[in-house]
Amino acid sequence: MNIEQLTYIVEVAKVKSLAGAAKTLNISQSALSQAITKFEAELDIKIFNRTRSGTVPTKEGDLLIAKSQKALKAIYQIEDEAKQINHLNDLLRITVIPGLIGPIVDSYLDFKKNDSTLKIEINEKSSMDIIADLKNDKIDIGFIAINKKNMDAVTGFQFTPVTKGKLLVFASKDSAIAKTKEIIKPNVLKEQLFVLYKDEYVHSFISDFHRLYGPINIFLKTTDTQIITNTIIKLGAITIGHDISAEFNQNFPYKDEIIALETEDFFDTSFTFGWIKKYDNKLAREANLFIEKVSNILIK
Repeated sequence: MNIEQLTYIVEVAKVKSLAGAAKTLNISQSALSQAITKFEAELDIKIFNRTRSGTVPTKEGDLLIAKSQKALKAIYQIEDEAKQINHLNDLLRITVIPGLIGPIVDSYLDFKKNDSTLKIEINEKSSMDIIADLKNDKIDIGFIAINKKNMDAVTGFQFTPVTKGKLLVFASKDSAIAKTKEIIKPNVLKEQLFVLYKDEYVHSFISDFHRLYGPINIFLKTTDTQIITNTIIKLGAITIGHDISAEFNQNFPYKDEIIALETEDFFDTSFTFGWIKKYDNKLAREANLFIEKVSNILIK
C-alpha cells in the first residue's frame, strides 16, 4: 500500500469515472485501471464495481475510501508542517560578541554563492545577554566568550568550544602607552583614560583591577564600537577587549591606527570562545554547514 494507490481510489470515487480520474491524475486510463486492480488484489477486497454508467464503490470500498481520505489529509498536513518548518529553518538568527559580524557576513556572502536558501539575522551583544536571548528563544545560536569563573552560565545549553583567547588592552598606535613596546604594568594602566564596552567581562576586569590596584579613570561606557574607536583615536583613551574580536574585526574603523597590547598577568583573563544553543533547537542542514564554515575561519 502506498500514497499513490490511496490517491487513485479517492479520485475515482470522487468523479465516479476511470476516464475522468485518469485525466485529473495525468495518467492513462488503462494504467489507472491496472493500478486499482492490483490494489484490490493486494487487499483481497473489491473496491469498485465497474458499470456502463460509471465506476461505483462497493460497500467495502466505501469504508476503505473514507479511511484513505483521512489518511491522505493527515499526510498532506504533515507535508505542510514540514514545509513551514523548513521555511523557518531557512532563517538563522545569530548573535555574537563584538567584533565578529565582519567575518560572519563575509562567510555568508561566500556561502550564498552555492545557491543556498539560508537567510541570517545577525547582531552583537555581550556573552551573558546572548545567553539570556537564548533562554527567551529570541535567537537560534550565539557565539560567546566564557571563562572558568562563569562556566555555570552554559549549564543546560549545548556549548561547542571553537578557540581560546584572552583580554587585551587596545590603544592608538601613536599613544604614549603604545610606544613603550612593553607588557603593560598596573601602574601604567592607572594613568590611562578608559572607554569601555558594556560587557560583563570588561566590567569584571575593571572590578578586579580596582580591588587590587585602586580606581581608574573611566571616560564612558557604551555598546557602540564606533564611539569607542573615535574616543581612542581622538582622546588617546584605551579600551579592554577580546583578542579574537580584534583579530577578525576587519571592518573595524581605523583598524590600522589601533594596536593590541598585553598586560601583566595580574589575574586570569583567559577565555574559551564557542557556539551556544539550546539542546532541543535542531538547526537545518544548511545552517549547520554555515556554522561549520564560520568555525573553520575562527580557528585559523
